[in-house]
Formats: sequence, C-alpha cells, structure tokens
Amino acid sequence: MSSSVPQYRRIADKLVGAIRSGALEIGGRMPSERELSAEFGVSRMTARGALKALVDQGLISSIEAKGYFVSASRIDQRLQTLTSFSEDMRRSGRRPSSIVLAARTVAASAEVAARLSISEGDEVFCLLRLRQADAVPVALEAAHIPENLAPGLMNAADFAADSLYATLRRRYGILPVEAEQSFEASAATESDAAILQVEAGAPVLRLTRLSLTAEGRPIEFVQSVYRGDRFTMRVRLAPGSTDA
Repeated sequence: MSSSVPQYRRIADKLVGAIRSGALEIGGRMPSERELSAEFGVSRMTARGALKALVDQGLISSIEAKGYFVSASRIDQRLQTLTSFSEDMRRSGRRPSSIVLAARTVAASAEVAARLSISEGDEVFCLLRLRQADAVPVALEAAHIPENLAPGLMNAADFAADSLYATLRRRYGILPVEAEQSFEASAATESDAAILQVEAGAPVLRLTRLSLTAEGRPIEFVQSVYRGDRFTMRVRLAPGSTDA
C-alpha cells in the first residue's frame, strides 16, 4: 500500500476487512485504542483516528465507558409510501419494538399548534417512544395528535406493542393517507445520546412529518431523531422534464 496513505487509514482499512470477512462479528467488541496501538506500533491518537474513521462510516459505534462495537448493517428505508415504523422494520427483515417514555396530554406549543392548524395551548396527546430494531435503539419519536380528534387516546392502547395508526383507524375511524416529511442532518444532544446509546455529537437525522386525512386535515405531527449510523434514506425520483 502506498506510503502516502495515512497510518490511521491503513489500520482502518484492515479493520474494515476484518468486519466484512466476519472475523469481527456484528455486536462484537472492537479492539481498544490501547490494543490497536500495541498491535500496529502506533500512537493511541493514530489508533483513535482509525476507530473514528469506522464510526464515521457507520461500521462501528461507541458506547460510553464500554468501548467500540461492530454495528449491524444499515436499515434501508424507502420514502415512497406512508407506512409505520413497525411496517418499515418488518419489511427490512428486522424485529420492531418500542419503549414508551411518555404518554400524556399536553398544551400545544406554538410550533405544534401551527403544524396541526390548532390554537397554541390546545390539548394534544403526546406520545414519546424509543424505537428499536432487533432490540437496538435506532430512533426517538414524539407524536402529537389533537385531543379533540381522538378523546381518551392515552388509554386506548398499549403503545409499547400496539400501532398508533391502527388504533386511530380502529377506534376513531381516522386514517392518514398522505404526509409531508422533511429531514435535516444534525448532531446528537446529550439527552439524545443517552437514550439512543451513541456519543453526544454523533451524526443523527432529525425528521418532521405531518400526516393528513384524504380531506387534507392535519391529524399527526411527528418529530423524530434517527441514528445516523443505522439508517439510509432512499428516494426514487422520476424525470420532471425532458429538457437537458
């Protein structure tokens, strides 16, 4: 290999090869900075650079006070139809689960009210869940639904196991048929990091989604934080013009 390639990159490439060959298994612990330093005869700073390169590629993740671990393959999420998290995970061959962190009626903030076309301070049902794929935390999701659309929703189901959309459809006859969704790249806050089991400052995707009925009435506003090392968002585009 060319000597112009930085030492940390050469070490990172060897580690990538070990991951892809299965020598380093998914979920397994990576060699520590100290171990890599001794094995390759480099400084711990160089070893740290190699590990950081793999974190940036989404191949490994860091858990505070525990070390680095080989990540599972990314979840390839296609943004073509309005589906639930559980449907997306099952379609990708993963087992979805949720932990309810909060389920309560709150006063709508200015942002939530504007998105749902209600007045600031109106009551909304807020459901905060940690979303998991194969028992690994992958997203933090806060859904807001106007209380007057679904009275008693807080006690209508066990949202650790039950689908919010299915509950809305079955109990209230509410069916979202389209949504407006946006993403932006961001960094995990300390609170995000603690819940998602990543380092503070790790790459995340912040998602907002407004779900609408067939009549165009807003029924759900969602704010989510997705782990950047776990997701690839894919969109299929059709040509909009034949002009060169």
